[in-house]
Amino acid sequence: MQRHTKEASELKALILADLHKEPGCEHVTDFVIQRLETKENGANWTVKYLDPNQDKVCETILINIARMLQLNFDLPERAS
Repeated sequence: MQRHTKEASELKALILADLHKEPGCEHVTDFVIQRLETKENGANWTVKYLDPNQDKVCETILINIARMLQLNFDLPERAS
Protein backbone atom coordinates (compact mmCIF):
# COMPACT_ATOMS: atom_id res chain seq x y z
CA MET A 1 0.00 0.00 0.00
CA GLN A 2 1.34 3.41 -0.96
CA ARG A 3 1.70 5.99 1.77
CA HIS A 4 0.68 9.57 1.19
CA THR A 5 2.35 12.59 2.72
CA LYS A 6 0.72 15.10 5.04
CA GLU A 7 2.19 18.01 6.94
CA ALA A 8 2.28 17.74 10.73
CA SER A 9 -0.53 20.31 11.01
CA GLU A 10 -2.73 18.19 8.75
CA LEU A 11 -2.04 15.04 10.75
CA LYS A 12 -2.79 16.86 13.99
CA ALA A 13 -6.11 18.09 12.59
CA LEU A 14 -7.10 14.54 11.56
CA ILE A 15 -6.14 13.16 14.96
CA LEU A 16 -7.98 15.91 16.83
CA ALA A 17 -11.14 15.37 14.78
CA ASP A 18 -11.25 11.71 15.82
CA LEU A 19 -10.06 12.32 19.38
CA HIS A 20 -12.71 14.94 20.05
CA LYS A 21 -15.42 12.38 19.24
CA GLU A 22 -14.38 10.39 22.31
CA PRO A 23 -16.13 11.12 25.63
CA GLY A 24 -13.85 13.04 27.98
CA CYS A 25 -11.34 13.86 25.24
CA GLU A 26 -13.22 16.78 23.66
CA HIS A 27 -10.77 19.39 24.91
CA VAL A 28 -7.44 17.63 24.32
CA THR A 29 -5.06 19.75 22.23
CA ASP A 30 -1.77 19.27 24.03
CA PHE A 31 0.25 16.93 21.80
CA VAL A 32 2.72 17.26 18.97
CA ILE A 33 3.55 15.33 15.85
CA GLN A 34 7.18 14.31 16.17
CA ARG A 35 9.38 13.30 13.23
CA LEU A 36 11.31 10.07 13.73
CA GLU A 37 14.87 9.79 12.50
CA THR A 38 14.46 6.02 12.14
CA LYS A 39 11.13 4.65 10.98
CA GLU A 40 9.11 2.70 13.52
CA ASN A 41 6.65 0.19 12.09
CA GLY A 42 7.11 1.86 8.72
CA ALA A 43 6.18 5.35 9.93
CA ASN A 44 8.42 8.42 10.02
CA TRP A 45 6.40 10.20 12.72
CA THR A 46 4.76 9.63 16.07
CA VAL A 47 2.74 11.58 18.61
CA LYS A 48 4.09 12.98 21.85
CA TYR A 49 1.49 13.57 24.53
CA LEU A 50 2.24 16.66 26.57
CA ASP A 51 -0.50 17.00 29.21
CA PRO A 52 0.32 14.97 32.34
CA ASN A 53 -3.02 16.00 33.90
CA GLN A 54 -5.20 14.59 31.10
CA ASP A 55 -6.96 11.27 31.54
CA LYS A 56 -4.76 8.30 30.56
CA VAL A 57 -7.67 6.98 28.49
CA CYS A 58 -7.30 9.97 26.15
CA GLU A 59 -3.59 9.30 25.79
CA THR A 60 -4.31 5.69 24.82
CA ILE A 61 -6.96 6.78 22.31
CA LEU A 62 -4.57 9.38 20.88
CA ILE A 63 -1.88 6.76 20.36
CA ASN A 64 -4.34 4.34 18.74
CA ILE A 65 -5.64 6.99 16.34
CA ALA A 66 -2.07 7.90 15.40
CA ARG A 67 -1.19 4.25 14.76
CA MET A 68 -4.08 3.94 12.32
CA LEU A 69 -3.02 7.08 10.45
CA GLN A 70 0.63 5.93 10.39
CA LEU A 71 -0.47 3.08 8.13
CA ASN A 72 -1.37 5.56 5.40
CA PHE A 73 0.53 8.79 5.97
CA ASP A 74 4.12 9.95 6.31
CA LEU A 75 5.54 13.40 6.92
CA PRO A 76 7.14 14.88 3.80
CA GLU A 77 10.86 14.26 3.49
CA ARG A 78 13.05 17.06 4.78
CA ALA A 79 14.86 19.17 2.21
CA SER A 80 18.56 18.26 2.03
